[in-house]
Amino acid sequence: MNSPRILQLPRRIPSTRTFVSPRSSLRTLSTGAQQNTSAPSSPWTRRLIYAGIFGGLGIGVGKLIGQRIAPPPVPGSPEDQRQLEKLERAYEIGLPLVKQLRDDPDYVESGVYEYFSDEQKAHRLTSGPLAGSRGLGLQKVFWNDKDQKIVSVVAFGSGIEGWPTMVHGGALGTVLDENLGRAAIRRFPARTGVTANLNINYRAPVYSGNFYSLHTTLDQERSTDRKAYAKCELRDMTGRVCVEASGLFVVPKKLRLRTIGETF
Repeated sequence: MNSPRILQLPRRIPSTRTFVSPRSSLRTLSTGAQQNTSAPSSPWTRRLIYAGIFGGLGIGVGKLIGQRIAPPPVPGSPEDQRQLEKLERAYEIGLPLVKQLRDDPDYVESGVYEYFSDEQKAHRLTSGPLAGSRGLGLQKVFWNDKDQKIVSVVAFGSGIEGWPTMVHGGALGTVLDENLGRAAIRRFPARTGVTANLNINYRAPVYSGNFYSLHTTLDQERSTDRKAYAKCELRDMTGRVCVEASGLFVVPKKLRLRTIGETF
């Protein structure tokens, strides 16, 4: 009896070769060629570039900080005089609002306390302690008698900051009070008066080293020869309202006040 024949398949020997796709092979060859042909960048080159970039930034920031933390010029000093001349030039040629007001025949331009003596100015807050480029470096007034309206242009210095770069709220209140009073006194035959009530609404920061305008209007319907109501907006040179204020001014019956006169 014949035994069944067992069919045996030949055993396969595991291959040690690894299959590499043509695409991978080309990529490997290409990368290798690039690595071989490109010269390695020098670390000193990168360091010099970084040093130039950060060094330039450091110098610029340092100058800016130095200008901000440096004490403002002393009033009457040569540096203060130079700063005041710069403000005057910027006022004359750099502010479109000034040209617009000068072109309007209803407005009459004048300086603040320009007819006061130096001794008289020294005893007034805004023309004495707050004088010079560090304080209220420039104040000009445009009066519209027909509409009973005043537009003032003011430059705020770094010496009246309450916080770095920001004008102190008390200094702003002083300027607003004076401009409201200027409009009110135009109403009084006595050409003098005092503040009875002052309301201020701070809406946006006011930054030192910039020009601002104050637009003050007298309420002619409510005002009399002894009481005057006025409102004022302090705006930046783009027209944005930064501070709003309103006030009541009176002529005291028993208190004798000095007549300010027709000037501002």
